[in-house]
Amino acid sequence: MLKAIVIDDEPRGRNILLQLISQNFEHIKVVATAAGADEGIKRIDMYKPDVVFLDVEMPGKNAFDMLKELGKVDFKIIFVSAHNHYALNAIKLSAIDFLLKPIDLDDLTKAIDRLQDQPRQAAQQVPHLLNQLQQPKTNFGKIAITSVSAIEFVNINDIIYCKADNVYTDVHLCGTSITSTKNLKEFDDILQAHYFFRIHHSYLINLNHIKKYIKGDGGTVVMSDNTEIEVSRRRKTAFLEQLATI
Repeated sequence: MLKAIVIDDEPRGRNILLQLISQNFEHIKVVATAAGADEGIKRIDMYKPDVVFLDVEMPGKNAFDMLKELGKVDFKIIFVSAHNHYALNAIKLSAIDFLLKPIDLDDLTKAIDRLQDQPRQAAQQVPHLLNQLQQPKTNFGKIAITSVSAIEFVNINDIIYCKADNVYTDVHLCGTSITSTKNLKEFDDILQAHYFFRIHHSYLINLNHIKKYIKGDGGTVVMSDNTEIEVSRRRKTAFLEQLATI
């Protein structure tokens, strides 16, 4: 049984999440709720939760102000927000889950499933997140890659390509690879702003690591590690247009 706390300044938001959890996840018990950061800190100190569902935007102190004030974070976090702005990209890069309002049950289920699979690692993730938020909006230099056993922080520029492996993703770096518990679409959502392109339903490549493009039906790219990857015919035109911007 996981102890959970829901922190959200909107009563409707709290009630919807409480209802979804109580009706669908018997192994999660919401032990407290809070309508703001200060109240949330008190509830966390009192109940020592395993996971906190935390609204990003709250009056007075937002979620990030609250986390800075807490200092030590020894619980998992699932952020909740009605706004898909750059802060959410920083959350993704830090390998912390978030849910967009209105909350979809399928998205909630995936986030909770990942809670089950991963060790208690919020203490590692939160400092990285807060550091990312202090960077310029387009200058997130690192990404946190979550595997079954660890969270590894790597330079985005060191990623050569990502390959789909069923519901997982093999992230190929300079000299090594990591199997992440996130699927390829999630990496595409995170990395497309960093000169990555989905050239095939199974491959997401770093355009900065292309050595050669071999013309053909769809064509083939040769990456910096000499891996050859076919380009999907239906994505060829968009891919060549993207190459022209480099």
